[in-house]
Amino acid sequence: MPLTEFIAKYGEKGYIVLKAILEASRRARIRSLGDFSLQDVKKALAERGINYNPSLLLSKLEREYGVIETSYRSSGQRWWRIIDRSEIEEAVREWEGEPESDREDPRLRLLRIQFYSINPHGILEVLVRLSRRRRLTRQEAEKLRRIAFQDLPLLVEFLEKASAEYPDELVDEIALAESILELAEELTVARGGRGESLELALRNRVREPL
Repeated sequence: MPLTEFIAKYGEKGYIVLKAILEASRRARIRSLGDFSLQDVKKALAERGINYNPSLLLSKLEREYGVIETSYRSSGQRWWRIIDRSEIEEAVREWEGEPESDREDPRLRLLRIQFYSINPHGILEVLVRLSRRRRLTRQEAEKLRRIAFQDLPLLVEFLEKASAEYPDELVDEIALAESILELAEELTVARGGRGESLELALRNRVREPL
């Protein structure tokens, strides 16, 4: 169901919630729990002088429109991950009446699509989980190797293009890519011991079966 219907149904209230989602996700640094929390959106609304609980509309956006998904939930907090940022941005632009000529160019949209197609949040979650382990099993080391040789080259290619061509438009994606590279480096080279190769670092971290 397109978000044009969402805004048509909920009007300005729907627009300000979508706007608050984008603002909250852009403002937040990399967090393993998700792109934004309920409190982040409430804060973004409050800064606009709006005292409103967005829980109902966030639920609608997740269940009926599929542009966000719950990434973490506990008794005290709830986080979401944005599934389709471009659709949210498009709906906001249409409400604000932004001219067609001011919309994102196709190459920028392609870079964002390529970036999220490698599941960067999933990669980050794996690396965070592995970083908490004192030693890696052979299977975990192999998973880390696959990330290093299959996913990270694509990430670096994106990072080089995004940093050179769209540093402002892709600031969140660039920050996420940098965080993934830093964590991967810390998990392999740094922990492997003063410049050891990835191969040796992995070998040293493998726990041999008893």
